Amino acid sequence: MIACQGSDLEKMDVISQANLPDEVSKGVTLTYSDSGRVKRVLVAPVVHKYTTDTSYTLFPEGLDAQFYNSKGKLETRLTCGYGLTGANNDDLIFRKNVIIKNKKNETIMSEEIYLRDSTIYSDSTVYILTPTITLRGTSLEAPRDFSTYKLNNPVGVARTEAFKNSKD
Repeated sequence: MIACQGSDLEKMDVISQANLPDEVSKGVTLTYSDSGRVKRVLVAPVVHKYTTDTSYTLFPEGLDAQFYNSKGKLETRLTCGYGLTGANNDDLIFRKNVIIKNKKNETIMSEEIYLRDSTIYSDSTVYILTPTITLRGTSLEAPRDFSTYKLNNPVGVARTEAFKNSKD
């Protein structure tokens, strides 16, 4: 006969309510506007909202974000595998295979990008692909519409298509 000695409950991790989100939503589309004009639209498969202590929102399975100019035209599109917004939804952090595309057919790729005060920042390795060149740098600063950019320690490689077009 085998007898039980003690309780395994003491060894088990206790799930704390503080670690769980206050709200969980699935299949979400969030539209942010100012004075009746759409500024951005975020589409995510799962959203976790936390409101205790500090308020923030997690997108643990990634998101697709569309950013619009003051005239309501789509300027920039972003996809990533993980996202986080601050309390006022002004500061955004994007991680895991971040890809940003603008209307000039240019693409930024990085593992982590921040959006603060209508400016894109990254302190991670950044790749910029244009129709004629691929650039790599150690950090980035650009306006939200990705119309211009400042790339630190850039290294570039021209694509063969650029040479073909320059001969024409």
